[in-house]
Amino acid sequence: MGLFSDDKPPPLFVPSDLSKPAGAVVDADGNVTCVGCGTKLAVARADIVGQGYRCAACTARAHVTSLQTGADDNAANLSAGDREELRAFGMKFVLSGIGATVLGAVLTPFARKGFALLVGGVCLIGFGIVRIRAAR
Repeated sequence: MGLFSDDKPPPLFVPSDLSKPAGAVVDADGNVTCVGCGTKLAVARADIVGQGYRCAACTARAHVTSLQTGADDNAANLSAGDREELRAFGMKFVLSGIGATVLGAVLTPFARKGFALLVGGVCLIGFGIVRIRAAR
């Protein structure tokens, strides 16, 4: 229901692929394969990550690496295609931000709203960079 009683609801969105990732398969014995090292372990002893399951040793290794390098594995759940889409999404924001920043810089001497456009463009660039870095 929308704002008014005669508004039609939006069409239902059904994703095209709802299948489990290859690493999320549980065999008949209740065992899973670690996506990090390939070890078989009981599903009750595995950590759930985006593309399947991970053993305690791989989880500990990921935590130690995160502490040593400052890099995290927040994007470990993303497939290569997802990472590419995230980079493309970020690049769209960076390019539109550059355009808005240039236009805002040109309009600022003539209109007060030009400065707002300039600031908005810088924010778009920042948001795009964050998206691109998240896809690493």
